[in-house]
Amino acid sequence: MTVKMAIPNKGRLNVRAVELVSKAGIGLGDSLERKLSVRVPDLDLEIFFVRAQDIPTFIASGAVDFGLTGQDLVAEAGYRLEKLLDLNFGQCRLAIAGPEYSPIVKNGVYPAGVRVATSYPRLTRRYFEEQGVAAEIVPVQGAAEIMPHLGVSDLISDLVATGDTLRMNRLQEIDTVMASEASVFASAAALADSVKQTAITEVVESIRAVMAAENRRYLMADVPKAELPEVEKILPGIGGPTVLEIAGHPDVVAVQAVIPTKDTYRVVNALKKIGGRGILTVAFDRLVE
Repeated sequence: MTVKMAIPNKGRLNVRAVELVSKAGIGLGDSLERKLSVRVPDLDLEIFFVRAQDIPTFIASGAVDFGLTGQDLVAEAGYRLEKLLDLNFGQCRLAIAGPEYSPIVKNGVYPAGVRVATSYPRLTRRYFEEQGVAAEIVPVQGAAEIMPHLGVSDLISDLVATGDTLRMNRLQEIDTVMASEASVFASAAALADSVKQTAITEVVESIRAVMAAENRRYLMADVPKAELPEVEKILPGIGGPTVLEIAGHPDVVAVQAVIPTKDTYRVVNALKKIGGRGILTVAFDRLVE
């Protein structure tokens, strides 16, 4: 039984999605920009490259079993999908914003009938309903930032990452509708199938292991045996450092541990101070915790 997965074919989520899947050991081949799908026969997996905004619909309809897309797109589509893994990239927020000179921005009060341009009409309408405001939602496809300046709308509801685009267009944030990032989603129907669930879980856990390894380093060093209490303070590792005897050197042991990359400078220098030698740090592909 072939399990089907969807990946964004372009845009803000594409590059990192392809990178994670490839690092997980799933061969995608070359020239992906011209491919609509890739079969991975040894895994009985087929990967489809489609628009990120279409992936929630494809999962919900059963066209694919699982996929990687933004939380904002799933929420806007309105389907009940199972979130399997947050991917720690594509972070953004759907925000309400308006022109810097707007009275609405200055006083923070939405008047009845306020016009809001957005490509997220479902989420935006729900936000204003929760605020108790009768808003006029103006659906647009892209370039929402220009709409208030053209007089098409009073405000916009759009994705914001750094806020640079808003500032360039003399817009200011008023409130956040929702925060979002890329995640892996699956349908309940796919997960109810034991064969598909096993295949999906294997892919998800492989991606999780890749993410766990990316900001870690495997460290090895020879240290004086008498300094082991200090080594345990310096190298807590996942469950403490691994300690190995060195043949012919009873007073020296080899220690090994997985450390956060950001701690490398501190750890290496701390080991040197207690007599550590032959210190080696190595990047690795996966870490199953």
